[in-house]
Amino acid sequence: MLRNILLTCFLCFGYQVLWSDTLQVVRGDVEEGQWTVVREFPQKSFPRFVPAGNYSGITHLHDDVYAVVSDKSDSVLFFKFRIQVDELTGELRHVENLGYDVMVDGSRYDGKSWIGTDMGFDHEAIAKVSDSTLMVASEGFFSIREFFINPSPRNAEWNSRLRKIECPSTAFAPNYAFESLAFDSVRHYLWTIPESTLQKDGEPATPQNGGANKLRLMRIDIGDLKGIDAQHLEGIDVLRQNSDDSDSVNVGGKHFMEAYAYRMDKPTTNKKAETYVMGVSELCVLPDGQLLVLEREAFIPKMKLGAFCKCKLYLINPLQENPYPIEQPFCEATPYINKRLLLEWKTGLSVFDRSFANYEGMCLGPKLKNGDQVVILLSDSQDQYAGVLKDWFKTVVVREIRNEKDDKMRNDKLEMRNEECEMRNEKGEK
Repeated sequence: MLRNILLTCFLCFGYQVLWSDTLQVVRGDVEEGQWTVVREFPQKSFPRFVPAGNYSGITHLHDDVYAVVSDKSDSVLFFKFRIQVDELTGELRHVENLGYDVMVDGSRYDGKSWIGTDMGFDHEAIAKVSDSTLMVASEGFFSIREFFINPSPRNAEWNSRLRKIECPSTAFAPNYAFESLAFDSVRHYLWTIPESTLQKDGEPATPQNGGANKLRLMRIDIGDLKGIDAQHLEGIDVLRQNSDDSDSVNVGGKHFMEAYAYRMDKPTTNKKAETYVMGVSELCVLPDGQLLVLEREAFIPKMKLGAFCKCKLYLINPLQENPYPIEQPFCEATPYINKRLLLEWKTGLSVFDRSFANYEGMCLGPKLKNGDQVVILLSDSQDQYAGVLKDWFKTVVVREIRNEKDDKMRNDKLEMRNEECEMRNEKGEK
């Protein structure tokens, strides 16, 4: 009996300590208007409900349904996933691949084998940009293209009006093209950033050169981009037409893109790798327009054991920063975007550890009852490589730091509304 009492006290005390630490993280030295991580959950896999895949991008469709792209599919535009989280804590409860019904050629899946003329799409990222369309980043085609969520004969005539951005393959380092997409539905901005350093800006960071990737964060106003043919674009290194504005890109006199300078952290290892990937794998727009940036460093030696993947989640606010012309070379005076580290974690592969997870997809999940925001992340298992890797999912809960007086006013108003509702209900019952 005494043992049980002591155990209960210990658990309660431990819970209080953890909760206190969480609150301390929230209020620490974080300024008003910033975001902070209040809760991080261990990654989970759902092998019974999620077939092996190469899942690399995710966006919210509706309710608990999300669109997920695979970088190894030449037929499926996106898979529908049901992702359920605890409405109080944000912890993952269930993930299920519901299949697909939209093909990459803009048609609906009819149960027949897909025969396409184009191969190697390599879809890496996806973002819903309207009630009827979404945009997909293709690393294989070096493009960002708009598609219908639910294609039908009715909207077939509109296919030619869907937006498309193309860049030359020579602009990117090998296998380091478009890897991220995020859409700001309030301001109608589409955000993307090449995974690594552009060819014209130098070499990608490696354990051997010890450099830091210098990237071009791009903000595209797709409202202004509407109706502009991709042929107007000559590539990232020449993305300027009829423009007198050194900070933006214009096409046909329309201002539609601004670029910012972003510098990654340096590699954390100097060991020789068989496969080494260092870059930004995804972006995510927060409700106030700030961005989450997922920096990813994946190290895989020849024998595979000892492989690791380090992920860092940064917060940036580019709308409060100075743009940096995309055609202007980097220099010592380059105004790189200020970034603040929110979270970092590491997964690995060893004899006793098979947690290795290459996180490539990220999007907003639901809001919790207390207003906190869930962020959903997914990893690319390379088809559950060698039967060792898993399709991992992870949730992180973030909170916006607001003025306590404003919060009190909101809570007071909410309480008054609740009291009014209760009084009305009582009168109705009488």
